Amino acid sequence: WGYDSDNGPDQWHKNYPFAKGRHQSPIEINNKEVHYDSSLLPWFASYDPGAAKTIVNDGKTCRVVFDDSFDRS
Repeated sequence: WGYDSDNGPDQWHKNYPFAKGRHQSPIEINNKEVHYDSSLLPWFASYDPGAAKTIVNDGKTCRVVFDDSFDRS
């Protein structure tokens, strides 16, 4: 998959049938239908910048490759 005309979002469903119609990204989150669930724990993301081995910017997205052998990221 990608974002060009031959492999972009209009083509994703050919290889990934689930990515069609209402299941296509991005999704709309209707705030009026969202309900708070107090049983869920807070979510956070963190990383150790020293573990980042390569950072690639292809003009559409950014990819970071980590060496996470110490489980810090």
